[in-house]
Amino acid sequence: MKRMMSFKVGVLVSGLVMGGGVYAGPKVTVVFKNQGSESALNVRENSNENSTYLNSSPKPENEVFASCSNSYDVQSLISPNTNWAYVRYRMGRKECVFSTTYVNMMGAGGSMTPKWTKAATPSNGATCTATITKTNYNDHTWVVEFLMR
Repeated sequence: MKRMMSFKVGVLVSGLVMGGGVYAGPKVTVVFKNQGSESALNVRENSNENSTYLNSSPKPENEVFASCSNSYDVQSLISPNTNWAYVRYRMGRKECVFSTTYVNMMGAGGSMTPKWTKAATPSNGATCTATITKTNYNDHTWVVEFLMR
């Protein structure tokens, strides 16, 4: 009896893990470009930034050298109708907090309407820019470029 229960639990857990991809939201490709004269450090200070890091592949570089860039994909496993990326970079005292989100919302007449957003918040003299450079209306994937000076 005990062995049968362990087998059923194992099958259930395997099914949940293997079926997790079904709930994944559309992938966002993040391209971070360091346009400054010194290295930019990728730091994580809150749960959104930690979640982004955990959902990234490959993992973002911890240090992006001056005039260099780093690209990675982020895909949330929570819902097929949402995804996000929140990242923070520091260059000395300068800091940029970037975000991009996707939500597939119920529109008029019950149709689904995709919406992509981006934001860049500078501090301590940083120049930060966020630009969505590509959206795919078929699978809702997108590419966002985060620039820091």
